Formats: sequence, structure tokens, C-alpha cells
Amino acid sequence: MLSGVTISCFLLSYLLVLFMEASRIFLKFPGRNVLLIGMLVVGLIAHSIFLANQLSIVTLDSERPQLLSNWFQWAVLGAWGLALACLILTIRNPNGSMGLFLIPLVLALIGLAQLLRNAAPFHPETTINIWRAIHGVSLLVSTMFIALGLAFGMMYLVQSHRLKTRRLQRTRIKLPALEFLQSMNRLSLFSSAGGLVVGLLSGIVLNFNREGQISWLSGDILFTFALFAWVLSAAVVELTSRGALGGRRSAYLVIANFIFMVFVLSLVLYGSHGQPASGEGPSKVVVRSTMESNDSSLTQIIHEYLNHAAQHLPASGRVATGTDAQRWSANGEGYLSRMASDLVLEMRG
Repeated sequence: MLSGVTISCFLLSYLLVLFMEASRIFLKFPGRNVLLIGMLVVGLIAHSIFLANQLSIVTLDSERPQLLSNWFQWAVLGAWGLALACLILTIRNPNGSMGLFLIPLVLALIGLAQLLRNAAPFHPETTINIWRAIHGVSLLVSTMFIALGLAFGMMYLVQSHRLKTRRLQRTRIKLPALEFLQSMNRLSLFSSAGGLVVGLLSGIVLNFNREGQISWLSGDILFTFALFAWVLSAAVVELTSRGALGGRRSAYLVIANFIFMVFVLSLVLYGSHGQPASGEGPSKVVVRSTMESNDSSLTQIIHEYLNHAAQHLPASGRVATGTDAQRWSANGEGYLSRMASDLVLEMRG
């Protein structure tokens, strides 16, 4: 399905959207909003095609299409969700300049995806489990709401400062009303807390299913619980406080949520969350081929090569002929990859 679509295609569209939003400061030209929405639509279409291609990747163990099978796909899907939110909000308020605050978050997630492109896939038992889907999606949605909270919190503080200094009429960058921004901040606080509840509980179930017990002191559970406790505390403060800060309190809370999330996410990525333990090497060698030829000598050569690779392959990582070990190489001849429990050579004719 349009396999030539790459990250560069929708990255360029989002960069153009950001440029058009920023150009409001310097110049005015007719049709800006139409072009801006059009570029967002084009970027989302290319982004969606890229995700569809990722979904078509077959998990070698289960022969099922998988999304959220590694950190790269997780970040790309998160960027897609934020871009979709930006499009909806821009259509509802085309003069609101919200893309100026939202698109940088989309670009940041795309940059993170590029950094994690060669990261090892998640644990196979996690990948094929329904709880994995619940865990991954709930944490992703929570991350998106926290990121949206940062954008709306920044917009609230900027708009509040303008009103106080009476600069609202002297700027070309228009922002939504404070009431709307405060309601979005509160939505971010409560929705992210709810998503983290589901993510924490499903993570505990995953941990039990995989190891037969719940490792309460494991990094995976501790990091998720720490983020949940922080976000829940912020939601409780917002719900119970009646101080003079008002909407600014909500803005400060969502910004603090984002900062703490970045800290926790850094620890999670450093700790290889969801990935197999470093001691888990290939336990068996599997050869799958879609070639019509049944040449026994070729099969023997493949087996010998795989056995040699299994003995010298590091405990973690992959070997591939293409840029992505989960996709066919550019010349279509196949690839060699090391999954959590299998070393697989796939070829197609």
C-alpha cells in the first residue's frame, strides 16, 4: 500500500503548517487558513498511509498484523493523534493559531520516533496479548492528553498575560478564549489520570501473565505508578482547590505534568520497558520461505548460516539487510532478524 511513503512526506507537511502559522507574525495573505488546513490534511493522509504500512507488517510469531509492537510505532502513532487533534481544533477555530503550539509537539514525537527506529521490539508475549493493546493504547492516550495539556497551558498563560498588559489588539497571533483553554486544561488533567489508571492496571496484568507473579518493585510498574500518582495528585488539586489562581492553576498543573512525564518517559526508555530481558537469546532457529523452489541445498545453506548467526548474534538487537528489520529489504530479497525467541530468515519469490 504505497510503500514509498516515508516519514519525510508528512514531516514536510507539518513543517509547512508550522511555517504558515508562524508567518502570521510577519505578513497577511488571503487563503492562509485554507492552505493551512489543506497541508494538515495532506500530512495526515501521508501519516495514515505510513501507519497502515506499519500495520501490514506481520509479526513473525503470530502471523498477525501488529501496531504498537515497538517504541518507534508508539511514537509515530502518538504524533498522528496529536496532528489529528490539531486538525480538528484548527477547523473549529481557523484563526486560533493553535498549530503554533501543537505542531512542535507533533514534530518532537516524530523526532523521538526517528531516535527509536532501531529499538528492539516489545516482548512477543506482550505483543500478542490483548492486555498489551489495552496497556499500550491507554498509556499512549494519556501521553497525548498530557502533551495537549502543555500546549493549552502555554496558550492560557500567553493569553492571560496579553489581557493583563492590554496587548491583545496589537498582535496578529490570535488565541482561543481563556474559558475554552481552561476547560481543555481540565480535560487534559482528568483524562490523562483516567488513562493512566487503565495503563497501570493492565501493566500489572501483563507482568503477572508474563512472569507468573507481580514484580511490584520492577521498574516498569514503579515508573508507571509514579506518573499516575503525580497526575492523580494534580487532578485532585484542580478538583478541590478554590484559590485565587483560577485558570492559571490549571495551566501550571498541566505544564508540570508534562515535565514530569518527560522525566519518567526518559527512565522508561532507558530501562527498555516492554522489551525482553538482556539474557534472553535466540532459543531456536526458524526458516520460513515463500519461494516456490524447494532446493534442499539452498535450505541447508540457510540453516547453516542461521545457526552461525545465532551463535554470534548479541543477546539484544537485530541484524537486517534493510534499514528496518521488520520490513522487506529494498531489493526484495528478504531479511534476517532476531526476535525475542526466534532467529528468522524470511525470503520471498
